[in-house]
Amino acid sequence: MTEKKKTVLVVDDEKPIVAQIFSYLKSWCSYEPIATVNPAIVEKVLDTCQVQLIVADLRMPNISGFDIIKMVRAKGLHIPFVIITAYLASELPKLKEFGLTEADVVEKPFEPEMLESKISQKLKIESAFGKEAEQVFVENEAKVMIVDDEQEIAEIFATTLREDDYQVTTFGNGKVALEHLKQHAGEYHVAVIDMAIPGLLGHLLIEELLKLNPKIEIIPISARYPDSVKEQLKSVGFDPEKLVTKPFDLTALIDQIREYAVKAGVYKIS
Repeated sequence: MTEKKKTVLVVDDEKPIVAQIFSYLKSWCSYEPIATVNPAIVEKVLDTCQVQLIVADLRMPNISGFDIIKMVRAKGLHIPFVIITAYLASELPKLKEFGLTEADVVEKPFEPEMLESKISQKLKIESAFGKEAEQVFVENEAKVMIVDDEQEIAEIFATTLREDDYQVTTFGNGKVALEHLKQHAGEYHVAVIDMAIPGLLGHLLIEELLKLNPKIEIIPISARYPDSVKEQLKSVGFDPEKLVTKPFDLTALIDQIREYAVKAGVYKIS
């Protein structure tokens, strides 16, 4: 049985570092990384999906890595950290105040293999270091739409899907999405729709979308009031048990999108 992928959130204000870590972790089957250069949205990310580990720089403008650690602890989340920093000597005393030690730190500059080894230790999984990546050839022609007014969050997940060769379009407004769909609904295979979007509520967008493209697979998502949201879905003839509640399991969500794409014949593995 294939081990379930671990969602790792990478936070650093330096784009090249974030891109390097994201790309390296994505290349191994043990991880489903998500990444941002904006520490201000980390709390929203954690409210949206389940994260098994956070890789965080300490010195970032406005919101530091220490602020992120404090926020995670205040939310009562028991998420392990791997800290990346070029200033360990001066920052270690404060890290110890949060119960973190040198064993939780990778010093900059570092090789991605070194970071991955530290992550695997924290997650208690076998390190990919020194192994050859599994060669899997995928032909992916699936087109996915994400409708969510939290545009930065939507783009984070879109980036993860695009790395798997999905074609992804994001919308922050239900009415804007519907106007686009009137011309292009038949092009999409999967739609991920937040139920509290402005412009046109999620269940109403789903109702209109299914009229335009009855074959499309839809994944509705909601952060609150699941019972009332399920009633909304039932009112438009959509299966309420398909509702995904936040914080969702990112690996499970991506697996569901892949399953729908395979069913549509646009995702093939060889």
